[in-house]
Amino acid sequence: MPLRKNITVVIKGMLMGAADVVPGVSGGTIAFITGIYEELIKTIDGLDFQLLKDLFKVGIKVTFIKYNLGFLLSLLFGIAISILSLSKLLT
Repeated sequence: MPLRKNITVVIKGMLMGAADVVPGVSGGTIAFITGIYEELIKTIDGLDFQLLKDLFKVGIKVTFIKYNLGFLLSLLFGIAISILSLSKLLT
């Protein structure tokens, strides 16, 4: 995944994380608004035990591409940044 797309996904993840910290607001709603909801659902749905087999059989790079793990890790990184930084502010 190109660097520009990764940065965009991290920012969208940060928005999702910020929404998760606020009571009554859903990160899934932010995913829908930012246009990544469908890709997120498809990526999560595609994860299974075959991923581990592929990891050892075809390697990390091919597995990352096949299972869209670059997208998922970028998103989770953004969510983690937001939750960790904003939860400190709210307490």
